[in-house]
Amino acid sequence: MWFYLIAFYLLTHNVQAQFGDHKQYSSYVTVREGAHMFYWLFYTTANVSSYVERPVVVWLQGGPGGSSTGIGNFDILGPLDLSLQERNYTWVKNFNVVFVDNPVGTGFSYVDDPQYLTTTNDEIALDFVELMRGFYRNHPEFEGVPLYIYGQSYGGKMAVDMGIRMREAEEAGTIRSNLRGIAMGNAWISPVDATLTWGPILLAAGLVDQRGYENIQRSAREAERLFNEGHFFNSTAQWGLTQSQVFAATENVDFYNILTKMPSRFNFGNIHEFSRDMMIRDMEYNPQRDMSLETIMNTLVKPALGIPEHVVWQASSRIVFDTLRPDFMKPVTEGIEKLLNETDIIVTKYNGNLDLICSTPGQILWMDRLNWPGAEGYKASPRNPIWENDRLEGYYKSYGNLRFFWINDAGHSVPRDNPYGSRAFLRDMTTYG
Repeated sequence: MWFYLIAFYLLTHNVQAQFGDHKQYSSYVTVREGAHMFYWLFYTTANVSSYVERPVVVWLQGGPGGSSTGIGNFDILGPLDLSLQERNYTWVKNFNVVFVDNPVGTGFSYVDDPQYLTTTNDEIALDFVELMRGFYRNHPEFEGVPLYIYGQSYGGKMAVDMGIRMREAEEAGTIRSNLRGIAMGNAWISPVDATLTWGPILLAAGLVDQRGYENIQRSAREAERLFNEGHFFNSTAQWGLTQSQVFAATENVDFYNILTKMPSRFNFGNIHEFSRDMMIRDMEYNPQRDMSLETIMNTLVKPALGIPEHVVWQASSRIVFDTLRPDFMKPVTEGIEKLLNETDIIVTKYNGNLDLICSTPGQILWMDRLNWPGAEGYKASPRNPIWENDRLEGYYKSYGNLRFFWINDAGHSVPRDNPYGSRAFLRDMTTYG
């Protein structure tokens, strides 16, 4: 039914490059030869005299290979939800939000040939700087407006190097942005640390017995060994095998929320394909929806925004994930230390307490090892409660330009699972939320 309603709307209103009623702008930026990145900007609906009175927030989906313009937009925090209804907690109410399909090859972004895909986190970051140069060419009014990068899951890993490269470009005078902060939500920052916590968390929650715990930990330690010996591709494969140990011991617990089970639509037979698809799932599964997100993006959004015919949107790009497999298990903690030691950029880490794949205990491990002048001050700082509408939504801890937010009643996607708790880290970084 929604297909016909939207189609009728487009035909009768003669809308160009527009989907829905919200003020928006979408465009491609050629970031390198053969590499074309897509972004979708939604202007804030806040009661302001000019859009530039509110910050620009870039949202990055995980994976690598998950689409921000689809998943981040419709499933998590954009103005319309997966049923194409108004979302009452959309971030557009307070910010100008830019959804970016990155790395190239993700969502509506595309490459002319697979050789142009990125292979490292730094290559992803350099592409992002070029994307933002194109953004400011198209929207010079936003030059100097506070900019914040929010990345979920693998998007949080990408945000670290993006922050470094953006600041370098600002200091070199090659871009007129005003990057104030990066936020890493349930992020894949130190993969080995995260994987080693799966067994203890499941054992403490009563979801595995001692035998299951030992099987999981044995597999996780093998992934650690392979990584330490420099076998990065094989470490990623062993990480996938560790997932299979978790599924066997728990009867398929959902890695994104330990209180639920994985949807039966997933193929558990091929562990490589499953672990990849699960990592870039990032979307709430609801078989009762009138339309799939793939249908929305390819039959409604694509023609409305004038996407090239040869580009077919997918929620997750398998080729992007596979190309980055050798980089997948590498941490970005040194990049975080660089941001803390050499810049004034706010570095925020937030985590839902029900997530397993990017577990909260796994985040605490690497955060407590960070080498920066405020390390001891951060460890000694108090953990304060987060109250929203007389409800305890979590806790936070901060020192200097480093923050950590524990968010209750949330799994892998905090802004969707607990939008009220999310207000705390939004306000802390931007003063709005």
